[in-house]
Amino acid sequence: MTDPNDTFAATSEQDAIRRALGDRYAIERELGRGGMGTVYLARDVRLDRPVALKVLPAEFASQVALRDRFLQETRTAAKFSHPNIVPVYAVEDVNGVLAYAMGYVEGETLAERVARMGPLPVREIVRMLQDVGYALAYAHGRGVVHRDVKPENVMLERATGRALVLDFGISRSMTHAVHVAAALTRVGEVVGTPEYMSPEQASGDVVDGRSDLYSLGLTALFAASGRTVVTAETTQKVLVKQLTERVESVRLLRPDVPEALAVAIDRCVEKDPALRFPTAEALVEAIDAAQLAKPEIPVPVRLFAGEVGQLSTIAIGIVLYSWFFIRVSHLSSLDTLLPIVGLISVLFMRALTTLSEAHRLAMAGFGADDIMAGFQRVMAERAERRAELRADPHTQRRRRQTLRTAGVMLPAAVAMIVIAFRMRIPLGAGQYGTPLPGIVLVFAGTALFGMSAVLLLKSPFRTPPGERLFRALWMGRIGRAFVRFGTRNVKRTGAKAIHRPGALAIGVQRAVAPAARDGQAPKPVASTDRVLDLERRVSALEESARRNAAQ
Repeated sequence: MTDPNDTFAATSEQDAIRRALGDRYAIERELGRGGMGTVYLARDVRLDRPVALKVLPAEFASQVALRDRFLQETRTAAKFSHPNIVPVYAVEDVNGVLAYAMGYVEGETLAERVARMGPLPVREIVRMLQDVGYALAYAHGRGVVHRDVKPENVMLERATGRALVLDFGISRSMTHAVHVAAALTRVGEVVGTPEYMSPEQASGDVVDGRSDLYSLGLTALFAASGRTVVTAETTQKVLVKQLTERVESVRLLRPDVPEALAVAIDRCVEKDPALRFPTAEALVEAIDAAQLAKPEIPVPVRLFAGEVGQLSTIAIGIVLYSWFFIRVSHLSSLDTLLPIVGLISVLFMRALTTLSEAHRLAMAGFGADDIMAGFQRVMAERAERRAELRADPHTQRRRRQTLRTAGVMLPAAVAMIVIAFRMRIPLGAGQYGTPLPGIVLVFAGTALFGMSAVLLLKSPFRTPPGERLFRALWMGRIGRAFVRFGTRNVKRTGAKAIHRPGALAIGVQRAVAPAARDGQAPKPVASTDRVLDLERRVSALEESARRNAAQ
């Protein structure tokens, strides 16, 4: 039960924020609450767009040194422009209220996603590592360490699955950290979340980008296992563990994780920073080199796969109906042919519209081989997902519970139907009447029988009939001939290669490795062609973000 005092306090807090910021933001509802403040969904009155408004605790805002440092660092984060970083629009310091407005991301945090759905599939762990890695590389390249990478600070966009990093509010300039580290150690200030804090950060030493990689490794372990791996009864004991105890390998927590991914995560959580990846770019490059990020399926091809799947289902349904209708009616008159002719015409027009969609794909640059490769990837994704579910203990428990439920429902359904038949009253030769309770029982039993049959047959571990039909029809000669016919006589303007999900840019500038020791010049980590490709994708993402913000 909600404490009335807490509700009253929250209402009073919102009222105070509305009074202080009412001319700029219209507070709609609370999104979340934590140690670093409360986040509200609000609308920017001047620009008429939704924002996430984070209001810092009053005790934090009342300390002049902390407030000034926060304002300075948040203004630094506001200069960031990257598709994997939640943008900071404005900082507000009005009448004792300290807040900043961020872009509102339609989705949920990694912590919320794991709490709702359990551990992430391997493919999504890889995507998250790459997206966050690019974001950190961008920030580190500008001399900023996040210092609080954790599941609560990684947003997963619902529409695209893209991971975005938020809350650079406690980040610290690397250069500034060198000068203040000794002072912070003296006063015992430890900024961050202990369960995801690097050893050097926990001890108050100077931190650099490798500290964020340690936190990212622990975040990946959380995504893979569904739990925080470094825990203890008190904060002090957690920090001691971070300093002294080796983090267990991800393969011990999640055996189905590929070896290359396990090696990358285990390297991130090394206690010695020198044993970790030297940069976030190096982490992303290692994932790319191991080909962990499976090629993404372009949205048009994915949609076309659904279109042809529906076509095959409709075709099978029409064929079965026509066969049954012919068997029953024996085509005794012209009228009996009319439904079949109508259904065949529907199937014919649906096939023509699907061919037109194939033609549009060809006009967009997708050849028959690209489309067939997309079909292969769609089916491979589904097979991989079933394999991940089979290895997931949570899904296994849910399936066993479902089978037990169906095991109770099925005998109950049979019993209802049997009782209903026994309640029939003979009316004459071969005629029976059923009282109302019997009618209710037979209908309820039939419905219960159908539901139990679905629970027994529909398994997350088993290939569904529709997918079997898709594999047999569209991934064979018939499907290839259909696609080739639909894409014939189209001059391709350029191949639309199936691309990798990690191909979000590190930034709009050329990716450069950190300067080598002893004054050596930095070395590029990406070819010119690849950088240009990344820049084009960043431009497309930023244009999409601007359109979404304008809606």
